[in-house]
Amino acid sequence: MKLLTTLRKFPAASALLVGCLLMAGNASATLLVEQLPAVTAVGQQADTSTGPYPESVTVPAPASINRILWWGYYLAGSTLDDSFLIALGGKAQSGSVKSVAAGSVDGLDLYRYELTLATPFAVTGATPLELALVNDSFDVEWYWQGAATSDGRRALVMLQVPEPGMLGIFGVGLLGLALSSRRRLTRS
Repeated sequence: MKLLTTLRKFPAASALLVGCLLMAGNASATLLVEQLPAVTAVGQQADTSTGPYPESVTVPAPASINRILWWGYYLAGSTLDDSFLIALGGKAQSGSVKSVAAGSVDGLDLYRYELTLATPFAVTGATPLELALVNDSFDVEWYWQGAATSDGRRALVMLQVPEPGMLGIFGVGLLGLALSSRRRLTRS
């Protein structure tokens, strides 16, 4: 009850508190490291005949990677044969991979893949971070599609960067309310 009385006396602090509560509902944001796929077939073969292809990715730390997206195409095989092995920073990752047809490049079907990691990968130190993947299916000739940019990197999207949690944002609101209240009392 005392909080409601205080909120009525200090409308600016009330607005700050309400704003913090509204922001707390969306307490994490997704930051993407994105390279869209090239419109021509400029993939790097990454299957059982060649082994994994590593890609260096700059990731702002701290971050928690919970999804990895990439594009690829086949010269032999199909998505029914997919069995991807993926490593981040040299550590094997597990999770469920989904594939969706994403158009075509040079007359070849292009697919968009998404791996949702079973356990988020914490990035705490310096980057770049190595991402390696291979389509480990038998009798598949699979290519990791290149990016639309000219830096030669494979196309990929990943990363979730944590933001302050709901309690942290609520705490900032309460701190603002307390400071505003204290300032008002010292003026009286």
